[in-house]
Amino acid sequence: MKITRASDYAIRLLSHLAAGEIQTTSEELSGELGIPLNHLAKLVQVLGRRGFLLTRKGRGGGLRLGIDPKKVNVAQVIEAIEGPIVISECILNRKACNFSNKCKARKCLGALKQKMFNLLSGTSIADLALQYN
Repeated sequence: MKITRASDYAIRLLSHLAAGEIQTTSEELSGELGIPLNHLAKLVQVLGRRGFLLTRKGRGGGLRLGIDPKKVNVAQVIEAIEGPIVISECILNRKACNFSNKCKARKCLGALKQKMFNLLSGTSIADLALQYN
């Protein structure tokens, strides 16, 4: 599994906001986080639709967290951006591979996926925000 740039940006954005910014603009965040404004704008739309961010357009507008950072974990953010976390397609869907019934690696990959998921789901956005302070 590879965490995409979009997920990386989303995690950094939410962690940064959780570290203390009450409300800010996309332009300010783009500069502070080094995320290109066009990528950030798309990300803000997605995270806003999913309730992670509250956005307000116009004068006095901006964005802020829409969630309690202690109650949202890294796995939830990645899944909001990417969909289900998978190491191999056959772990998610047995029919994706003709050898899934005989495969020796499937059990190991499933256990690895579970350990990775446990680590990601055990790390909250608030935990990451502590690194910004």
